[in-house]
Amino acid sequence: MNASDTYRTKKKIFSKKNGFILAFLLPGIILFCAIYAYPLIEIFVTSFTKWNYKNFLHPEFLGWGHLFDNYIKLFTIDRNFQVALVNSIKWVILTMAVQIPFTVLVALVLSGKPRGWKFTRNAFIIPNIISTAAIGLIFLNIYSPSRGIITEICNWFSPGSNVSVLANETYAFWGVTFAFILFGGSSCLLLITQIFSIDSSIYEAAKVDGASTLQTNLKITLPLMRPMIGTVSVMAANYGLLLYNEIALITQGGPDNATYSLSYYIYKTALGSTKLNFARGNTAGVIQFLLGLLLVGMINKAFRTNQSE
Repeated sequence: MNASDTYRTKKKIFSKKNGFILAFLLPGIILFCAIYAYPLIEIFVTSFTKWNYKNFLHPEFLGWGHLFDNYIKLFTIDRNFQVALVNSIKWVILTMAVQIPFTVLVALVLSGKPRGWKFTRNAFIIPNIISTAAIGLIFLNIYSPSRGIITEICNWFSPGSNVSVLANETYAFWGVTFAFILFGGSSCLLLITQIFSIDSSIYEAAKVDGASTLQTNLKITLPLMRPMIGTVSVMAANYGLLLYNEIALITQGGPDNATYSLSYYIYKTALGSTKLNFARGNTAGVIQFLLGLLLVGMINKAFRTNQSE
């Protein structure tokens, strides 16, 4: 067999192999296009239209001279969107500044296997197992002005104060925040798994050199956990950006729409009112999508999750 025949044979085998790969990938590609790609493209396209209950079946293109009118209105005259955007950014920052460090600290402590560490691990993940509907009802009762434990504590310190967390704009924001901010059980499990996968010989060498537990955690464990910390940071930040269930169940966006998030704003604008402004809701969805991409890119760059030590 000469070189030309060998080349043709290899090319035929390669083409056949590619055909098998494509056949296996095709169902997934079709589902992705139908379930994700097409709706995403439609959201982008309809953000440049006038589309509400009056023209439900036929969205009207705004025209090239008014192409970005929906985006301009969101940032200039729509107070609810502005509140939702600021709140969502705050929740992203809080998850990164509070939930992630707290979860990493818990994972480091539990990885040392102190007494009762299995019970603590299981207890820490319980809120992530319970549905958000149940969590919402629990916190709704905690904040209840008539029977809530928060009201009782406030009355104990200041009799007759009758503090209503959900009736005050500032308190309501923090009420929603505390309903999810410390629930990092699933992230903690991922971090513990990452710690347990680190070669024990590294720790043994550090122990021989006289390194303390603190030094070991700072110089060995945390650097080797970096990719996983980046991964759970992406998960937590996007949860803050996409926050919906806690708001819908606890405050319904109140008081005075002060606890709107981007997700809740999109629902109320597109489906939760009589005007059914689909175009504006989709415009907010595009902004939320772009913010999500920006977040993922920034976190991946900060933690260099695509690199290894």
